Amino acid sequence: MNIRQSKILELIERNMRISISEIKDMFGVSEMTVRRDLALLEGNGLVTRVHGGVIAGRKLFFDQSFSQREKERVEEKKVIAARALEMIEAGENIILDTGTTTLYIAKELVKSSFTITVATTSLAVASILFNSHHDVLIFGGFLRREIPDLIGPLTEKNLLDFHADTLFMGCDGLVAEEGFYTSDLNISHIEEKMVTLADRVIVVTDSSKFGRKSFVKYAATGRIHTIITDWKVDLRQADAFKEHGVEVVIAGK
Repeated sequence: MNIRQSKILELIERNMRISISEIKDMFGVSEMTVRRDLALLEGNGLVTRVHGGVIAGRKLFFDQSFSQREKERVEEKKVIAARALEMIEAGENIILDTGTTTLYIAKELVKSSFTITVATTSLAVASILFNSHHDVLIFGGFLRREIPDLIGPLTEKNLLDFHADTLFMGCDGLVAEEGFYTSDLNISHIEEKMVTLADRVIVVTDSSKFGRKSFVKYAATGRIHTIITDWKVDLRQADAFKEHGVEVVIAGK
């Protein structure tokens, strides 16, 4: 795989879909060259060609599996999680959303000296907190095939009866002028409801997500109270969120 093909994969991972004309214009190559690149990527199961462009293939989704993403940007996620723990008080009811950064918050909670109630749709989070000193509530629902989370109408219905002091949630992209994005439509419905349940909504995300969009927006910028990110964040991006009234906490070095 050459550099251009690798960059095409990065674009598809970020945007979920891209057209042949966009690739052609972006790299300044002929349509025939683009089609050869896409044929190679499709042959390896990384993309699926659709009318006028391509979408991510099953292999690309699996290559970015939950366990693999958990091992990415570990240092950043650890410092974000440690900073998040400082914002939790004894006796609180919190929601830990799905995601690998919230999983690190669960790991920090295991080491904490106080006790809280944690509600989650993530079986991975629940597993970390199993046998801990915290009370754990798991929202019911259907088990996703790719990631150990619960989704569906039952999950959404159960959420409506719950109130949280603080919600910690991740994102796949965030743009100050627009809001917060996820790559999964099913998750977006759940996250939209979660945002309405908490007195304080905190997005925990590494700095690589800033300025990126994903498949669907789950919250406008004004719905989020605080962002916790890492020391590598572009300060101009952070300041843009501050201008929209969002607190930005930078963790780490």
